[in-house]
Amino acid sequence: MPDANGDRHAVILSGGGAYGAYEVGVLKAMLTGQMPQTSFTPIDPDIFAGTSVGAINAAVLTSQIGSGASAADAILFLEKVWMKAIAAGPDSCGNGAFRIRGDLFRYLNSRCIANPAQAIAEMGEDGAVIAQSFVDRIFNFANASGPVVNRALEFVDLSTFVSSGPIQRLLEGILSLDAIRSSPKALRVVAANWETGEVRVFENKDFIDGQGREIVLASSAIPGFFPPQYIGGEAYVDGGVVMNTPLKCAITAGGVVLHVIYLDPDIDKLPLKVLQNTYNTLDRTVLIHNATVTNEDIDHAAWINEGLETIERAQRGELLGDQDLRAFAQVAAEIAKSIKGGSPYRKLTIHRYHPHYDPGGGGIGILNFERERMVRLIELGFIDTIYHDCDESHCIRPN
Repeated sequence: MPDANGDRHAVILSGGGAYGAYEVGVLKAMLTGQMPQTSFTPIDPDIFAGTSVGAINAAVLTSQIGSGASAADAILFLEKVWMKAIAAGPDSCGNGAFRIRGDLFRYLNSRCIANPAQAIAEMGEDGAVIAQSFVDRIFNFANASGPVVNRALEFVDLSTFVSSGPIQRLLEGILSLDAIRSSPKALRVVAANWETGEVRVFENKDFIDGQGREIVLASSAIPGFFPPQYIGGEAYVDGGVVMNTPLKCAITAGGVVLHVIYLDPDIDKLPLKVLQNTYNTLDRTVLIHNATVTNEDIDHAAWINEGLETIERAQRGELLGDQDLRAFAQVAAEIAKSIKGGSPYRKLTIHRYHPHYDPGGGGIGILNFERERMVRLIELGFIDTIYHDCDESHCIRPN
């Protein structure tokens, strides 16, 4: 519900695979008020916007609240989901996010497979998927045009060997589509249209039977690792391809006080490797790209604030300088369009939460769901939020 000032609070959750456990820690501090050494007041967000793993977290919270839980109870439920259903313990059979097809050790492990019939069924399913993919690629190689090297590279498809069955079954058990549609909280989930490259923002009303859980799976379908999800006959993949931190969605939904939780550390606090290698180069490239886009979105919000403040000063009859006029010119058209559309902009407050240093694992860490690591990430997010410093985090606060 809106706060004492009538401002709607929004939580924005970015993508980042296993690092999504950090978001759980931040939310646990924000929503439960378990922050004894601070004067932080718990919030009850009106809007949840998420991409990829952020979409999973946002959808679960919206579903729980739609089922009658408080925001505090919803985040404690989400924490249990991460610890008991998603995290991989030393004695567990993999994690609750994905499994590798053709894993002989799994087929022979009695803890993973209840009986021989189940082992045979799973082996048969995996074998059929891998064989069909191989046949399709042989056919493509034989009939496609172009250089032989290019056609040979099309044989490589890691997603053939990865099953998203675990996360699909988990979402079927914990997501209520009825609760999401009727929830008092606005939900925004971002996915990328794999054919057009366009952003698609799904809302509560889109979570209907036959596509509701597929929306969340699409938003978290990492290209090349998970296969695309088809919604309405169109292929969709991880929303992080086009919008890893869905800030604009929350603003469009009416958010005024924005709590942005993203999973990229400060680039300047990641030391360059003395000996460069392809993996670290690609990892750093992705981090720089994500940080740049997030910072641009936040800077844009700051420009909106400056433009609105310029309008207020002009209305008071104050003399405007060149800097004021430039601030207004940057966003004048956007402000005018918003007013014409019947939803005028309000000054935004943006709180930023993210790990300032690499929490360990690098880019490949998005696939590491070991339980001990999940515990550390949740604790890190919780502690970072307890001692959150707006000045250090470069939050946006209007004058």
